[in-house]
Amino acid sequence: MASSPGLNALIAQCRKLEAALRDEAGRQAEAGHRPHEGPDDGVNDGPPHGLNDGLDDGSHDGRHEPAATSRAMHRFIADMDARQAPPGLWSPLVLAVLTMAGGIGVGIGLLSLLLRPAGPALAAFALVLACAVTALALAIGVVAFMGGYAFGLVLLKRTALTLAAAGGLGLIVWSQGDMRAVGPVVALLGGAGAWLLMNSNAFYVFAGYQMARRVMQAQARRR
Repeated sequence: MASSPGLNALIAQCRKLEAALRDEAGRQAEAGHRPHEGPDDGVNDGPPHGLNDGLDDGSHDGRHEPAATSRAMHRFIADMDARQAPPGLWSPLVLAVLTMAGGIGVGIGLLSLLLRPAGPALAAFALVLACAVTALALAIGVVAFMGGYAFGLVLLKRTALTLAAAGGLGLIVWSQGDMRAVGPVVALLGGAGAWLLMNSNAFYVFAGYQMARRVMQAQARRR
């Protein structure tokens, strides 16, 4: 995973694994409702093919990953768990700091833009609202990401890009003399920094570790 970092590639891999988990859950639910026709009919001899079965031999279904992938995933999890702290453990904290800095920058920009025409009360409300929306998106994204869900990565990605875009637009407004530069600069640096962090090796490995743990836990529950 760490050899080819990239947020879009990471999201694609997470979605692929999520699709495999959903397919396997559907197959198990269908097998659970299948009527028993007796021990000699060959239908219910043994458990249904699970995700772990497909990963172990790679011969039951083209949608299952080969056995080498399963073994590599188990080795990856074991190696991460053997360390005192998984590599990249710091990345979610730095991501949160950068994202909130970007949200504060957007809020400062709105405060500067609205202070004269709308008054201090509305300008302060815009600042608080920008920070609250950023914090909410960050909280939802981090919780989903730490649970191994691609949705969290998508939300964090869009939040970072939105902050960077807001900072860029703020700089354009600043160039026209309508607001101070500090807010847009902070928003641009925070959003761009969060985006670069999510495309780094450290974040890529840690996010892959969270997704692999989710897969392993799902397999363990099915045994």
